Amino acid sequence: MLTPAPTIRIRSFLQIAPYLAKRGVSSIDFFQRLGISPNIFQNPDIWLPRAQCFHVANEMVSATQDPFGGVYVGQMTELGSLGAWGDLILGASNVAQACAHAATNASMLHQGSDVRFVIEGRTARILYRFTGRQDVDPRQFIFGSLAVLRKVPLMAGEPSAIRVSLSAARGRGDDALEECLGPNIEMGTGHDMIEFDRGLLEMPLRGRDVGEASKATDALRTTVETAGLLIDQISDHRQLGLEAAAKTLGMSVRTLQRRLKFCGVDFEDLLDQTRRDEALRLLAERGHTMTEIAYSVGYSDSAHFTRAFKRWTGTAPSYFRADS
Repeated sequence: MLTPAPTIRIRSFLQIAPYLAKRGVSSIDFFQRLGISPNIFQNPDIWLPRAQCFHVANEMVSATQDPFGGVYVGQMTELGSLGAWGDLILGASNVAQACAHAATNASMLHQGSDVRFVIEGRTARILYRFTGRQDVDPRQFIFGSLAVLRKVPLMAGEPSAIRVSLSAARGRGDDALEECLGPNIEMGTGHDMIEFDRGLLEMPLRGRDVGEASKATDALRTTVETAGLLIDQISDHRQLGLEAAAKTLGMSVRTLQRRLKFCGVDFEDLLDQTRRDEALRLLAERGHTMTEIAYSVGYSDSAHFTRAFKRWTGTAPSYFRADS
């Protein structure tokens, strides 16, 4: 039986969007360049090849000129934003159960990752590694993953009892890692893990008011909801405006704009990219006329659609279909 290719759920790195926005990089442009926008918002639970995810993380570092971007993204990621995996951890009765959930259910987010929770003497460890060969440098993803995993024992409220081991060798400026991983870091160890005192295991989880989502998590949730709404209503041009979207989502236009901006997303850009992707999908099916496609993506006539398509691709939809 063949082993399936390693994949990672997009939800695992949604926080790249607000991270990019803080550094003046449009997440729509960034992900479009990599061929997955706006799917990152419209389909947060789809799986991408692991190598592509590593590539995205490395491109993020290149775009921001931040060699430790991965760890900052991990630090920004709330456990509650990671779907069922995060919910299991936050619902645990103590740190031991939370760590066990994190390791046992890692496949909810990563296919091809090995996360183990072990207890030896007075020490507990969460060990993290990738199975199989890595064709793309995984360092940034490892940084982010350890920043997230550290949050699990951190809910005991004893940061000084937590240590981080990194396989990466020390490099210039790596003291920046302490901002997200704490001061107890050992590098060049040959393995990646979170290590902490066994005494934390029986402690209840603290500081986890799951009813109060962070600003970043609120912004991401709204962006995902907006992207999904545009997909659902793409054929109805009367329902595609900013005001109509805000009303449907139960918030003011200003709040919607502010949350989208936090993720580096402009509403009109998101709408435009949604129309583009849907038009390309329908053209590839070859079972629709140009007029049908125009109406399906929210244009009142084929002429407006053709002008938009030329702007998106540099060619008319009829030529695009002929060449594909």
